[in-house]
Amino acid sequence: MKVLIVEDITLVAYYIVDLTKKHLPNSKITVSHSLKDAQYYIKEEIYDLLLLDLNLNGKSGFTLLKSVMAESFQTIIITANRENAVTAFDYGVLDFISKPIIETRFKAAIDRFLNNSSSYRENLKYLSIKVKNIIKLIDIENIEFIKACGNYSEISTNDNNKHLHDKNLEKLTKILPDSFIRIHRSYVVKKSKIKNIIKHGGGKYSIELNTGNTVALSRTIYNKHFLNSI
Repeated sequence: MKVLIVEDITLVAYYIVDLTKKHLPNSKITVSHSLKDAQYYIKEEIYDLLLLDLNLNGKSGFTLLKSVMAESFQTIIITANRENAVTAFDYGVLDFISKPIIETRFKAAIDRFLNNSSSYRENLKYLSIKVKNIIKLIDIENIEFIKACGNYSEISTNDNNKHLHDKNLEKLTKILPDSFIRIHRSYVVKKSKIKNIIKHGGGKYSIELNTGNTVALSRTIYNKHFLNSI
């Protein structure tokens, strides 16, 4: 389990680390002291839990909350301002812990995370993309397929629009719900969008989607998932 702690006060960050080690003993912990570093870590790694202070060197943690609300991890905020905590629930946070941090309250939030974590991936509703300085949310239900594009991924939606995501296909595959399937090293498709399986001969296959788009299907995946259904 991977945990990202975002807290600008070093002593407080150390205390949160100690509590996390105690109540999530097998977790791998990363600490960030700024929003910029936190955004970098989230881009480079897949986390299970974010512990976020909403006031970071005078900068608002809401900036980070908005940009990650479509990520696969759950978020527990840590704040001295209860009014901010109420607003944060609009961004899909799991729980909040008031400062100063009381261990029993911290444990209760962690227990809630553990009880909800198994179903979180299946409840993912959006993927977020950045268009210039705007964060746009793409409804999971509107995604037809996703194509590998180097260090990025290209999302194709039902209306044939394409959107570039800043995670590569390997990382995206790990956070998508089971309604998606990796059919090729370069493609992930939404199962409900599959219309036909096409055999080309010579052990080559492709999938026709509801929009008429076709994408490559590997022979290994064909044999594993589709052979007995045809």
